[in-house]
Amino acid sequence: MLHKCSMKSYLTTLTDKANEYDVSLLKAFKQASIPTSTYYRAQSSGQIRYETALRVFNAIEKLHVLQQAREHTQRLRASGKNINRRTVRAKFKPRVVSS
Repeated sequence: MLHKCSMKSYLTTLTDKANEYDVSLLKAFKQASIPTSTYYRAQSSGQIRYETALRVFNAIEKLHVLQQAREHTQRLRASGKNINRRTVRAKFKPRVVSS
């Protein structure tokens, strides 16, 4: 049996990760300080450089962690518990991938 093996493009990987974390890919590009023109160019061509993909990936991770911290804080407030920013931030740290 023959298996066709193909690698996912950087853009596909980023899109999958953004969908998994429920984060807007455009927001991640903006968070990574990458021009929106690069986002739209990547969407139309389907190609993106490794360095750009890495910066966007880290931004997706950061946005996801911020989202988790926000939800955790809302749950604490709803239960009537005291909120200490330092302890909430300590629980949620983004994972940074470097080249």
